[in-house]
Amino acid sequence: MKAVQQIWGMVWVTVLCLLFPTQSIGAERTRVAFLNPGGPGDAFFQPMTDFMQAAADDLGFELTVYYANRNHVLYDENIHRLFSTQPLPEYIIGTNARGSGKELLKVAEAAGVKTLFVNQGFIDVEQIVVGTPGERYKQWLFEYIPDDINAGYLLAKTLLDEAVEHSSDGTVEVLAITGHEESAASVLRLRGLKEALVEYPGVRLNQAVHADWKRDKAKKLTRRLLERYPSTSVVWSASDVMAHGVCEALRETGRNPGSDVLVGGVDWADSALDSLRKKEFTASVGGHFMDGGWALVMLYDMMHGIKPDKMGRSSFSVLTVDNVDIYAKLREQSWAAIDFRAFSKHQNPELTQYNFGLEAVLKQLQ
Repeated sequence: MKAVQQIWGMVWVTVLCLLFPTQSIGAERTRVAFLNPGGPGDAFFQPMTDFMQAAADDLGFELTVYYANRNHVLYDENIHRLFSTQPLPEYIIGTNARGSGKELLKVAEAAGVKTLFVNQGFIDVEQIVVGTPGERYKQWLFEYIPDDINAGYLLAKTLLDEAVEHSSDGTVEVLAITGHEESAASVLRLRGLKEALVEYPGVRLNQAVHADWKRDKAKKLTRRLLERYPSTSVVWSASDVMAHGVCEALRETGRNPGSDVLVGGVDWADSALDSLRKKEFTASVGGHFMDGGWALVMLYDMMHGIKPDKMGRSSFSVLTVDNVDIYAKLREQSWAAIDFRAFSKHQNPELTQYNFGLEAVLKQLQ
């Protein structure tokens, strides 16, 4: 009987080794904390967290999430709450939410905890003050953040191409609903819109307003702006959540979103998929919710001697009614179905550059 038990024990050890080849039995997982600006169920940050967790499970990280529920005061409190815990995490993933990144860098440097940034980085004066990763703050490893100028530009191009095509005289009037005025993502996406506008001489941006990433505020502001600019034919929104508020305002003022006025946003929120299918949204730009997971892949490789780009930028893709169902099929699957080790340079020495993004994920799942 004892011999049989020993044999079964050996079998289970073999099975576990096959299932978890990168993690030895009983090995301690590397502790990583994520300072999440959102909260559980957040339209953008929940998918981002889920994707990160799937990557952490594959790569041997123990991920602890500190939620701020889109409250910048709570985010700052979470920074100090994190550093009061024992043992401290070995790595911290943060965002420069409402300028809080400087405080994170300062506290992490003093504590000797390595940090990296996703989602929002430093721009303009802030960038000058903090420098680049490893320059002034030695514990700052790298950042992997979206090219938000490109996001705003892609959204604008998609909306304006269609608007101009259906305009009788080529003239188009645009409203812009942006996020918080201190948000790097908001500032940069608006710059992308303005870059696109240069290419359309018959298009006029009537006004850009800050709705602080809030649906209700976007709705109220849009209603007010439609009274001021009744000939508006395009409303560009820096997020899908705010774009939903725009659509509510349009319907309440007797306009049909998607036909009378073209609407688009950023983030690939689940709710945006339905709006695209109903043709209320013309476009949603996104893919950057995956950045946290890809940052963990790069961190895993860094731990194995492969240096990442210190100032990494992720790219965006555009969802329209023509391709929304392809992405919807991906969202129906569990992120656990992805083998994140397949994206690692350490695990795949033949990789000369990272291949992140929607097409790469779809290809693997197929």
